[in-house]
Amino acid sequence: MDVLPPVAPGGLPLIGHAARLTRDRLGFLEELRASGPAVRIRLGRQQVLVLNDHRPIRELLTRRAGDFGLSPHFRVMKRIIGNGLLATDGPFHRRQRRIMMPVLAQSRMPHHARTMTALTERRLARWRPGQELDLDREFTHLATETVVRCLFGADVTERELDSVVDALPDLMAWAGTHGMDPTGLLSRLPTPLNRRFRRGMSDLTRLVGSLVSRRLACPAPGAATGTGTAAASQWPYEGDLLTALLEARDPESGAPLAYQQVHDEIMTFLIAAVESVSRTLAWTVHRLSADPEVREALHREVDDRLAGRCATAEDLPHLPLTRRILTEVLRLYPPGYLISRTARRDTRLDIRLDGRLDGERNGDRIAVPAGTMVMFSYYALQRDPRLFPEPEEFRPDRWAGTPEGPACEAYLPFGLGAHGCLGESFAWTEMAIVLASIAARWELRALTPGPPVPVPAFSLTLTDTRVTVRARSRSVERTPDTPDAPPTAAPASAPSPALTTAQKAV
Repeated sequence: MDVLPPVAPGGLPLIGHAARLTRDRLGFLEELRASGPAVRIRLGRQQVLVLNDHRPIRELLTRRAGDFGLSPHFRVMKRIIGNGLLATDGPFHRRQRRIMMPVLAQSRMPHHARTMTALTERRLARWRPGQELDLDREFTHLATETVVRCLFGADVTERELDSVVDALPDLMAWAGTHGMDPTGLLSRLPTPLNRRFRRGMSDLTRLVGSLVSRRLACPAPGAATGTGTAAASQWPYEGDLLTALLEARDPESGAPLAYQQVHDEIMTFLIAAVESVSRTLAWTVHRLSADPEVREALHREVDDRLAGRCATAEDLPHLPLTRRILTEVLRLYPPGYLISRTARRDTRLDIRLDGRLDGERNGDRIAVPAGTMVMFSYYALQRDPRLFPEPEEFRPDRWAGTPEGPACEAYLPFGLGAHGCLGESFAWTEMAIVLASIAARWELRALTPGPPVPVPAFSLTLTDTRVTVRARSRSVERTPDTPDAPPTAAPASAPSPALTTAQKAV
């Protein structure tokens, strides 16, 4: 039976709920849960369907994915990444995803993980006891250097790297500001942010073009003949992502990626990898700073395994608390906190308007006419007290053992289905290596007491990211464990317990 979701209270004449969504976006999204698993809001003259239940959200992202396309709010990303995976849908998106999957294959992770460890080692060696750090700057620089080295290999100068570090924050600020302006009018105003955005886009486009041209002028040894040589081991691009992109072929036609598509996928990976990793690490440090019990447990874990050295991919299966901490941080502060889709055609979504989590579907459905915008918030979903008791509390041990059930199905920090993040394993590996390596040597204390306040922009940013660095003595003095086996892809990127169960339910 088709059911009609209620209208959220508090709408104003002409503008509807737009003021609430702009003024207190996160609070408003959480308040909408009280209206039931689905609720209608009005943004100006447009009615929007908001989903507060993980079951219709999962259905939309999987079984009904073909019925929905990107919304105008999300298409603002096309100004930055063109036709990259984040900003496309339909047959073109499916084709590109098939091509890109081998580029980010598990078999490449050991190579990338070694780069992550080396760069983390170099970054941490610069820190000094008593030093004040801006975590936003530190982690943005580290995440940027990591993705740039993994993309382009060793042939990137410090000046080129700094140009990426300088440009990305302006691009993210622009996307966060303009994402709720489907008219595009804000981008035409002569504001300082628009000027910085245009300058940053120009710098990045020029840099990516230069690096791709440099690569094309330096083919892999033996590429022309198909025979490798000893010189291949000295080739500076061995194993990087740009090489994989240039070698990628359409599985049906065998055609390579066009130059513009290579550029767009590079921009996509730069944006996605830097923003999600740097923000999550900053949130993690601040939550640990306010929770001495969890912080000390983390120190004991890394002391036992690492004894002061930086973590490697082989260490990650032996650091379960590290993983649980990151899992919990991503529950509280998911990178994509607000997602929207637009119905391509008339469709329906199964739902239980009584909100019960037990039992099977009861036959109720929501009719979603073509053109309807549908919104859902991973931030609000992953703080639902019915699914996560004491949802505001930082409790990594809620992920101990093998969690299962509705909470795991509602845990979707990297999305799901055809638009799920292909770089998820890359992000998990990098975050775990960096967090464990910091905990093995340093203790970071936030200058502002208490949990920081999330600010919704492109992702969830922090109000104050300053910390002081403290050297720490290890709780266990021992020789660090040495991995017994050569690197394998599985340990570096094994999914969290929550994701394992959730993925099985798709």
